[in-house]
Amino acid sequence: MTSTETASKINSERRLGKLGYALDKRFTRLQQEYLRDEAAAKADLARLRRGLGKPAGSVPEIWELTIGSVPETLSWDRDEPSRAEQASHAAFTLFALHQQSLTVAVHEPGTSFGRAVGKLRSKATRSPEAVTNRFMAVSTAESVDEVLVHIRGLITQLRSEREAFDYARLADDLTGLLTPARAKRVRLAWGRDFYRTSAESATGGDSDKNDSTDENTEE
Repeated sequence: MTSTETASKINSERRLGKLGYALDKRFTRLQQEYLRDEAAAKADLARLRRGLGKPAGSVPEIWELTIGSVPETLSWDRDEPSRAEQASHAAFTLFALHQQSLTVAVHEPGTSFGRAVGKLRSKATRSPEAVTNRFMAVSTAESVDEVLVHIRGLITQLRSEREAFDYARLADDLTGLLTPARAKRVRLAWGRDFYRTSAESATGGDSDKNDSTDENTEE
């Protein structure tokens, strides 16, 4: 399969919700500018990293990217950030951590978070069990804040192995985790991708279908 055919296959199978669709071009452009060593992009990523672990909306210097990228239909006028705004903040700050100091792209359309971690387990230079344990901690965490702590740990490992995944899809998935009716579906999809990828690594197969994404709506 040629690279063009591969890209076409990925795009045909890739399903993004409203938030992911809105954020995808921002991730791609920011990544391209950073890889071209543009000063503005490097400054943007440095600012985004200062928002790691902080509540959405609490770092005004990154609002343009994190809050400003969210479609108006996924925002609201309440005192606290909407689910989409929280997801956007988390996805952009984690992306900035992942891309830091790398000369390869870390936003890879079509590769789910679960699949990327499954690939990480298969090639981990240290302990595959440690990757599995961290992934299980993500899957069993009782709050989104706890989920993000464990995701951050995995992203540090993904960066060391130069493994990439789809940050637009991650934003959709994080919105799902913040929506009680969809949280179980997101976790199940991550688990399927994680273990399917491990099996594929053993057999030489390749697949990346993920059913966690749905239309993002505030409830």
